[in-house]
Amino acid sequence: MLTVAAAQISARSVAMLEKVAAETGRLNLILSEDRNSTPCIEAALKEAKASKDELTLIIDARTSFADEAVPTAIKIMEDDETCGFAVPSTAKSALEMVLNMLQDPHYPPLIILRNKLLKSSNELRENLHFFALPEILLQLSVSAPPAALPPEIITSTPEHRQNPDDEQRAMDEENSILEEYQRLFFSRSFNWIPIKEITSELSLRINKVVDLFEQLKGGRIESIEEYDRSLFRYSLLAIYSGEVDSARQMLDTSFSVVGERPALMRIYKQLVMNFPIEKGPIDGPEKVSIVIPLFNQGHYLEEAVRSVLNQTYTNWEICIINDGSTDNSYEVAKELIERINDNRIRLLTQENRGKGATRNRGLNETDGEFVTTLDSDDMITPDYLASAVRMMRKNPRVGWVTPKTLVFGKDNHIAWGEEFNFLETIRACPSPSSSIVRRSALEEVGLFREDLTDREDAEFWLRFIEKGWTSVTTKEPLFLYRHACRRPGITNIFNMSSKEEITSLHPWWFRQDLTPELKERAFMEYPVYRFSDWFINWENVKKAVKSFDDRDKYLEVIEEIKSKHPAMEKPSRWQSDNDDSYLDAREKLFGVRSQKTD
Repeated sequence: MLTVAAAQISARSVAMLEKVAAETGRLNLILSEDRNSTPCIEAALKEAKASKDELTLIIDARTSFADEAVPTAIKIMEDDETCGFAVPSTAKSALEMVLNMLQDPHYPPLIILRNKLLKSSNELRENLHFFALPEILLQLSVSAPPAALPPEIITSTPEHRQNPDDEQRAMDEENSILEEYQRLFFSRSFNWIPIKEITSELSLRINKVVDLFEQLKGGRIESIEEYDRSLFRYSLLAIYSGEVDSARQMLDTSFSVVGERPALMRIYKQLVMNFPIEKGPIDGPEKVSIVIPLFNQGHYLEEAVRSVLNQTYTNWEICIINDGSTDNSYEVAKELIERINDNRIRLLTQENRGKGATRNRGLNETDGEFVTTLDSDDMITPDYLASAVRMMRKNPRVGWVTPKTLVFGKDNHIAWGEEFNFLETIRACPSPSSSIVRRSALEEVGLFREDLTDREDAEFWLRFIEKGWTSVTTKEPLFLYRHACRRPGITNIFNMSSKEEITSLHPWWFRQDLTPELKERAFMEYPVYRFSDWFINWENVKKAVKSFDDRDKYLEVIEEIKSKHPAMEKPSRWQSDNDDSYLDAREKLFGVRSQKTD
């Protein structure tokens, strides 16, 4: 009996297969029109587990195979009874195959599985639509080594095209399964791997990495694929071997030179989240309040909350505010809080009011000496609170701590890693909204504005420097910012509305002698919130910088600068006389009408 399992199959193909099954009586059909192939694969594997046969063969029906493909696969499994499965691969060892899967999982066009091992495996996860089969292979490889089939048994494979609507889900699934099995690798759960092989591969990768960095010094990389592979394997094996600090230093150096490497960012994220620099628990008299605004991101919320639970610093509180979510995020939050059962965590809900108003409510509902807002799809590393509190204690003029940040997801790089620079605070957003703020500074500066289309954080930091507060930046990456494929609020990629609003509220830092055409050019130069030097009012910036070290004198200079410009209580709107146009823009971006703040 041959089992045919297929998803997203056309009605014509279904009819053909049903005809063949009726004529031969030897086809077991498991078919679905859904794009999610997991139920089909699950049903086929259940039958394989119940079978008395020793082996199960899974093939991609769109792939062409050499005549000897199936006999070769069976012979390899019969010759090596220790292996759990075999797939086409150029890898020269089982360890290399595992390292490849931990870096870049994929659906092999042909898989042969040992049913005895398959029977002891867990069922496929229902929430995996795109990486169910790779997850099964990783799961099996924990218990037994894989074997390599000759790649030449595959004569042609179909081109894979990712549906743009599936991109975020596929990325989330890939991250989820890889991070789980990388953690199992760190904990030495793959106990069939000989330590001698680990040591040998680590030594090889050390030499490769040294050679690659020599290439970088010369301004060239012969192969970016080899760069990724060597850095990834070195980091993974170094962490496995207890050389965490070496891996940390190597990854930091790597991202300071070459960005946008997803596999390397994934392993860097694993390192900073699972291996704190300083062991806890660390207690202190200063409470840190963490406000988590929640709007339709319930599926990420647990990661954000657990990143706080895992802090080495223990004196904190969380206030989650559901901002009128239109999905099940509020119910997810309630269930999570009940399950965690920690009285330091509270949940509030309200009609949608927008990010600024939601953050402000959380700040008003909490009482910590230091405060931060953490978006529900982001995370902080275990060292963040302890490091920020220590830095605040050292310098009373520090109004906020900027965390060096790992950006992961659609983009993968380090952000906000530079020390405080007055000009940069004017020219761009100098810090993430999840920076930790001194509450006394917040009370002087004021809360987030609630009448902006977006980028409330950029305007927030401008008010901090105008009151004479400064910032310090952490040396280590302590904040993880998720760059989603389709992040709410980023469809207006030029941030035109936000740029108009913020520059109108702080006109003394920007040129006011430009024609509308030149002003539009200034706003269009960068897709993010950033301005070129030619748009800056250098005369005022130089006056302010000259006196910045003497706060009293600096505040006098700021008042003098501001006095030459009319006070703006409300921001001007981009190409609109309607003061409520920001609400219209939010509704278009987020799909819900925010309640206007009185």
